[in-house]
Amino acid sequence: MDALVAAGALCVFAAFVHRGWPLVLLAAAGLVAAAWTIGASLRATPSPWELLGLHAFSARVAACLVAGCMLGLGLGVVCRLGYAYGALPRAVTHFAVVAVLIGGTEELVYRGYIQGRVRRWGWLGAMALAALCHAAYKVAVFALPPGEVEVNFRFLVGATFLGGLAFGVLRELSGSVLPPLAAHTVFDIVVYGDQAQAPWWVWS
Repeated sequence: MDALVAAGALCVFAAFVHRGWPLVLLAAAGLVAAAWTIGASLRATPSPWELLGLHAFSARVAACLVAGCMLGLGLGVVCRLGYAYGALPRAVTHFAVVAVLIGGTEELVYRGYIQGRVRRWGWLGAMALAALCHAAYKVAVFALPPGEVEVNFRFLVGATFLGGLAFGVLRELSGSVLPPLAAHTVFDIVVYGDQAQAPWWVWS
């Protein structure tokens, strides 16, 4: 239950973080509620590092790390070509670092905490719920775009959910959150590497 509470609180944060005063207070409340819920849950867990998938490194984790980097690269190239950006970034800007930090945090929350917390539902249920929660968060982020911006929510949900399942498979195969974290990191560097400033959905 605590994993769903944290996921819901993060959706509140995502929905209102761009809204300005005073609605941004709801975003702050959602973020605090999510952090408190996750923190309390981890403190009550006998092996929090194991729950997060940060407890061990092995040859299997290393192999999945390589696979994750390749997956992130492939998905990033496909995304860039879809937007006619060119296959690879020509530079790596300061925003790429911010994008990596955001993506890494998402993996720690969704593939680390949420997927780890609901493993009693079975590996398939845990992967699906984590991917669904991540997709709901993305919908909340894009729910109220500024001005005339159009968002293809069908594509957004489908891509986030399927990508989340792929990252979830890496988590299950390796027993570690590091491979999906690596995949998301490489994806963000490839997609956002040459962007000079943050897109509206990061800061508006």
